[in-house]
Amino acid sequence: MKRKEHLLIAFMIAAALLLIAPVASLAQSPLTKPVEFVCHAAAGGGSDIQARFIQSVIEKEKLCSQPVAVVNRAGGGGAIAFAYVAGKKGDPHIWLTATTSFMTTPLLGKSKYTYKDFTPVANLAFDDFLVTVRADAPWKTLKDLVEDAKKRPGQIKTGGTYAPGTDALIDHLFAKEAGIKFNYIPFKSGGQAMIALLGGNIDMFYPNPGEALAQMEAKKVRILGVTSDKRLEGAPNIATLKELGYNVSMQQLRSIAAPKDLSPASLKYLEEVFKKVANSATWKEKYIKENMLTWDYKTSAETQKLWEDNNTFCAKTMKDMGVIK
Repeated sequence: MKRKEHLLIAFMIAAALLLIAPVASLAQSPLTKPVEFVCHAAAGGGSDIQARFIQSVIEKEKLCSQPVAVVNRAGGGGAIAFAYVAGKKGDPHIWLTATTSFMTTPLLGKSKYTYKDFTPVANLAFDDFLVTVRADAPWKTLKDLVEDAKKRPGQIKTGGTYAPGTDALIDHLFAKEAGIKFNYIPFKSGGQAMIALLGGNIDMFYPNPGEALAQMEAKKVRILGVTSDKRLEGAPNIATLKELGYNVSMQQLRSIAAPKDLSPASLKYLEEVFKKVANSATWKEKYIKENMLTWDYKTSAETQKLWEDNNTFCAKTMKDMGVIK
């Protein structure tokens, strides 16, 4: 056979493999219908922002073999969403946003489903919290706020999501460390709490940076501190609570869960999808950097350990708060 014929045959084989490869890749996917990506919180909050950004990355970069639609199933500190997803055992077409409420809601007895009733898929980031007041608030510094709270115990109204969700735990830890008392009011989402803050219905709020960015840029709020261990890269002028003399540090995990009893092939596929999301330039630049989060990709096994550690921490803090025995 002549050299030209050899080259022609090789070219034809290569072209055929290129045509077959996408089909083979799709055949390996366990997904056979559109995905319902369940957000456990109402629209406008950090979890909703995260879920919709993930959906946009997946769609833009074609990371999943089926379309993904975000559905908000808010209520009960996540209990409604948890019950819905827990009832879909073995189904890889149902995904769930998982934050610290994944631990606190069951600990409170508001959900019979604990983190053990789900499959950990991945952790994608850690989110911090900002001690936030209105721009026209009388407190210019965190010290001003603490001194006023000491004079008026229980009169300064603070807010956050759920009771007691992560915000409430921070509220307790900060108040205990500073020797003060707040009046904590829970909301269904960070978006609702921000509206309450701007409307004067609460005095202080603990939003994630992504929930507060628009108001920060519009100069409608003042940030008195951040709960991270070190200053945020995107806001180096905001001091940590530790720097300000209060030994309080807490981050919120941002994980993805799925129903229990996924097949090994399904879990492997979902892990790969979210690993690609976490490592994409769009995710790192447009979500992590612009929303001032901490990038953190963890595998299913690593996320399981993260959940266990967070559950232990939440249980200890909530016992100290007196909300559980």
